[in-house]
Amino acid sequence: MTAQPADTSVWIVCHDESPDNTVLGVFRTAEEAGAYAEEVQHLFANGVIYCAFPIGYRHIDESSRFAADTPPE
Repeated sequence: MTAQPADTSVWIVCHDESPDNTVLGVFRTAEEAGAYAEEVQHLFANGVIYCAFPIGYRHIDESSRFAADTPPE
């Protein structure tokens, strides 16, 4: 998991079961995102990922800060 982001960031939980990395939730804190990721990880074979994104983030900025929360094997 990354360091706590600035107040102008959100935490996004998504999965990679499809090419679109579908967003499952948007949260204010890492703790909220982590709790939700843990709650829903069993619904996806590859688990879920979550990380902080600054408000105004654009994919073309080529930034990647994911933390994986995968189900045990």
